[in-house]
Amino acid sequence: MLHSYLRAYSALCTALVLASLGAAQAQAPTITSVIPMANARAAARNAPLTVSFSQPLTPASAGALKVFSSQRGGLRTRGTTPAVVSGNTLSFAPAAYDFRPGETVQYTVTTAAAGSGGALAQGRVGQFTAAAGGTGRGRLVTDVPTALPGDPTKLAVGDLDNDGDLDFVTANLLAATASVRLNNGNGVFGGTLDLPASGEVADVALGDLDGNGTLDVVVLSNSISSPYFGTARVYLNSGSSFVRSTDVTLSLSSVEIKLGDVNGDGVLDLVSANEGAASVSIRLGTGIGGFGAGSEVLVGIQPLALALGDLDGDGDLDLAVATFGSGEVDVCLNNGLGTFSGTQALRGGNHPAALAMTDVDGDGDLELVVTDEYAGGAIFVHINNGQGNFSLTLPIMVGGNLFGMAVGDLNADGLPDLVVSDRGAGQVRCCLNMGSGAFGAAQSFAAGLVAKSLALGDADGDDDLDVFVANGGTIHTVTLLRNAQVLATAPGHTPIALALFPNPAHGAVVLTGATPNAPLGVLDALGRVRLTATTDATGSARLVLPAGLPAGVYLLRCGGQVRRLAVE
Repeated sequence: MLHSYLRAYSALCTALVLASLGAAQAQAPTITSVIPMANARAAARNAPLTVSFSQPLTPASAGALKVFSSQRGGLRTRGTTPAVVSGNTLSFAPAAYDFRPGETVQYTVTTAAAGSGGALAQGRVGQFTAAAGGTGRGRLVTDVPTALPGDPTKLAVGDLDNDGDLDFVTANLLAATASVRLNNGNGVFGGTLDLPASGEVADVALGDLDGNGTLDVVVLSNSISSPYFGTARVYLNSGSSFVRSTDVTLSLSSVEIKLGDVNGDGVLDLVSANEGAASVSIRLGTGIGGFGAGSEVLVGIQPLALALGDLDGDGDLDLAVATFGSGEVDVCLNNGLGTFSGTQALRGGNHPAALAMTDVDGDGDLELVVTDEYAGGAIFVHINNGQGNFSLTLPIMVGGNLFGMAVGDLNADGLPDLVVSDRGAGQVRCCLNMGSGAFGAAQSFAAGLVAKSLALGDADGDDDLDVFVANGGTIHTVTLLRNAQVLATAPGHTPIALALFPNPAHGAVVLTGATPNAPLGVLDALGRVRLTATTDATGSARLVLPAGLPAGVYLLRCGGQVRRLAVE
């Protein structure tokens, strides 16, 4: 009897072990690594994107990798240049031509990736930045502007005719058009193509919406009579002409659009900030040149700017929105299917106007960088802990009435630098990244009468990043600022130390040792700007403290230099 029991027990254990082994063998593949790593700041332009899995993939998995260039070629994994399956890896090498200097490359691994145990459970979306090079080191030289109609307010750059150089398209607010201007290869732009819109044009975006390997144009406009609904009009690019495809209704007073794969299906979707509705519209891409069903995400008052990127490291695109009326940056995390929920409302100054995501400190996650239009010219950097939670760093005081912002590596050191436009002074200001997320003092360059939006790209084929500036006012142009020699605040420059006297202070304080003719700010413990001023030609300033300023410890910041100021 005992022997029979033991034999039965042994048979049961064997069955359980075999079942366990079968279950293990039937497990679906998981992604074990992606190279370049997500949010890489300076990936080699000719290096392959390689995704490794926990088990060998089926040959049909080659179609699961979608790689999108933001500046040339749109969907790169198509036709004669597909992704390649090799054992446990799925990869794409930009063999036909390299990625563009400084461009953002987006990729999606869809659930079409499969192994012997089934399909990938959930898609993964990520992005990286291709390295910039060349001899330019951040001194910007103003070139001959390109004349345009009707107050160009926003612009986007990309190779629209697939000839290997960067063209641009502008949103002409008062002309009800978007202007396409083509590059002759040396940074000189011509042509007369203006794409009609349905009202006041607020923004433009470029992306391959139909998967044919060219960059299509999305034009955002608002009706000129109440209710002021936004419309995204799609112009599909055949490579030689643009054909109007569809109009997509958004919400009240839409002011900015972005394209990205928010639901992980390998197709670009549309996201718009709606100033009048205090919302963000999500419209899912169809893959054939249009947008279908979507949803609305409620955010703070007057959303003016937005950015997409993986903020919490879970393999999908999250959303950040600068809300001008609330003075905040709202962070909305993605569940992987394009549904967003709010997490943090971050301080964005008094009136945040422009927003970007980038890894400022080199730890592999994305920080949030926001400009304040009316805080004495402040840029706020919110440091990410890798899980989508943020802490505020000291504001960078650059001065002026800030409007547009772009992020890119101006001096080819692998670090993202900051470029902002001061529309009041008609200038562009650049702050070089000194490493670990600290930025040097701003340097100013003439841009145009009313400098508005900015874009970065290699306009003249020398591998460094130039600056495109949309200028409004009474003279409507796009000005190209070519990247030349080194800025005075490049790595290796040692500024004179700031000095404050008296400190502690009462009534007034004298500052010495600052950058000549530079804006400065005094901030309280909450990061609020309590006083702004400008140094003189010797780098000095006498600051009269505001009446009623509470006693305590404040921070005085001038460019990349900071000192504590005690007020009695």
